[in-house]
Amino acid sequence: MKKTLLITGATGFIGKHLLECLEKNYADKYDIVLLSSTSHDVFKTVLHNDYTFTKDDFHQIGIIHINIVLHIGAFIPKSGPEANNIKESNSNISNTKYLLDHLPNIPSKFIFLSTIDVYGAMDTIIDEYKQPTPLTMYGWSKLYCEKMIESWALDNKVVIQLLRVGHIYGKGEEAYKKVIPVNLQRIKNGENPQIFGSGKEKRSFLHVDDVCNLIIKSLDLERYEGVINLCSNKSYTIKEIIELLLKITNSNLKIEYKQSHLQGIDYVFDTSKMNQLLGYEQVSIEDGLKDEYN
Repeated sequence: MKKTLLITGATGFIGKHLLECLEKNYADKYDIVLLSSTSHDVFKTVLHNDYTFTKDDFHQIGIIHINIVLHIGAFIPKSGPEANNIKESNSNISNTKYLLDHLPNIPSKFIFLSTIDVYGAMDTIIDEYKQPTPLTMYGWSKLYCEKMIESWALDNKVVIQLLRVGHIYGKGEEAYKKVIPVNLQRIKNGENPQIFGSGKEKRSFLHVDDVCNLIIKSLDLERYEGVINLCSNKSYTIKEIIELLLKITNSNLKIEYKQSHLQGIDYVFDTSKMNQLLGYEQVSIEDGLKDEYN
């Protein structure tokens, strides 16, 4: 028997890829309801995402019972300065609270996409046991949502899963002013790629197809497993990433180094918990970057 799955954030970078994966591989397992600002070609059941809906609005579109909620929708900063936007960061908290209060029923399971930004600056390999110390309002807002959902789930006997998503890349990330899409566009324009600082800081990039597969596998977890980081266990320096982009594009351009007053931070992860409970990443960084470029 199919389960009814409510998804928020279906029009975002991860959300779009997730819907494609569900449509292709899981259409016989889930009936999808979207909390979205726009309709979708395949999943027609849409409750508009203005966070003023009521339980009656679910009933009007024929939804009486939700089995699982997958809460992806959130304000996500597209550049560094946006990470301390107070109004938008607060909306993550208020919208999550509104969602919890206005579901048509108490679901059996609730999956929440948080962020590795809750960790702040760490000088060691990061695992799920590290104490969160956010550096931005965005990071604090997601950490508050985690605690709120844990408390709500305890009160209502709901199985939850908190997934802290790391640095994700792939087709569709062009809206974000991140190192990969920005420098890919520069290379396509015939401009030298740029690195701010030394480029020695490490990042662990996970392809969007991998993160979607891992999210879907989390739907089958039978109990709350605590926080799980969705990251790559392979880390590369920013310089190595840019050099790989130049190699993939067969470009003779040179890296330009720009001065930066910011201290470089490494983000390297122990993914043993993810690997044990959800599986392993499948897309190599080279294949993923080739796909994004092409």
